[in-house]
Amino acid sequence: MNQLKTNPKSQSAMEFVLLATFMLMVMLGFFAVTSSRFLEAKEEGNKKVAEDIANFAYREIEIAKSVNDGYIRAFSMPQTVNGINYTISVIDNKEIVVDYLGNEYVKFLPANVTGNIAKGSNKVTKSNGIVFVN
Repeated sequence: MNQLKTNPKSQSAMEFVLLATFMLMVMLGFFAVTSSRFLEAKEEGNKKVAEDIANFAYREIEIAKSVNDGYIRAFSMPQTVNGINYTISVIDNKEIVVDYLGNEYVKFLPANVTGNIAKGSNKVTKSNGIVFVN
């Protein structure tokens, strides 16, 4: 009977190719998971920025709500955050909505608040128990 002989060098080459392919797949998987985590962290950071913008405006309104009539205070909202444009608005005198890089954050306002918040200079006043913004 004629025995089939395999060349040990060709077997080593085949094992090397299989091992190299496996290691490449492991590295690609690692990079895919790492980049996914990085994008998630960046997205969470952008959501936090939108939340911080809304909370800044909300705190000004909350302070006015908690003090006596006759309160007047000027405050300024930044034109951009980290060099990036955003939008801020008050909807139906019930909620502050901030949109930053496609991340929308909504903060509900207390009762008896009227007006709108804009980038730049704003003024909050309280008269007859009602808080007026800008």
